[in-house]
Amino acid sequence: MRHWLRLVVAFVLGGALVMAAGCRAQGTPEPSPNTPSSSGLVEEPKKYDGSTVTFTGEAIGEVMVRGENAWVHLNDDAYYLKNVEEGAQLGGYNAGMPVWLPAGEAGKITTFGDYKHEGDVVTVTGEFHAACPEHGGDMDIHATALEVVQPGHRAADPIKPGKAVLAVALALLAGALFAANRVWGQRGEIAPRVRKG
Repeated sequence: MRHWLRLVVAFVLGGALVMAAGCRAQGTPEPSPNTPSSSGLVEEPKKYDGSTVTFTGEAIGEVMVRGENAWVHLNDDAYYLKNVEEGAQLGGYNAGMPVWLPAGEAGKITTFGDYKHEGDVVTVTGEFHAACPEHGGDMDIHATALEVVQPGHRAADPIKPGKAVLAVALALLAGALFAANRVWGQRGEIAPRVRKG
């Protein structure tokens, strides 16, 4: 297959894959419920260092118990209430804060966010540390209590029929192009010349 034809096919397939990925009309992403948000804390850590903050976010990952205390991570990004499949508008990257609190309080969280779940949305109040001396200079919030604001749930990830049909069509197209390339490639080969000696 000629090089220009390969480029055209690559661009067409690339465009089709972008469409199949589900480009969405841009809406307004869910804003952080926090003032300051995790981004605000990261951007101006000295301004908030040592101050008491109230922070709401989705509990993600898992609880990490360390003796009588525990670490939890709370995300307050555009996806803290629901994921994209459930209708959240695209709004940047994941963002959140690590929280150090009593293990008993962390035990109130029943669902942590991962690929299959939306985690509990919780609120904590505690002291923000720009560079915590107790935890190796990391940024964190030391909280004393946790309240579950919204329970987590299994994440919706339905198979969309249009995407499935498009995926099958693209697979068939790719197979046809591969077969055509093999046939055209064999026809374009020139038999090696044999030197007579």
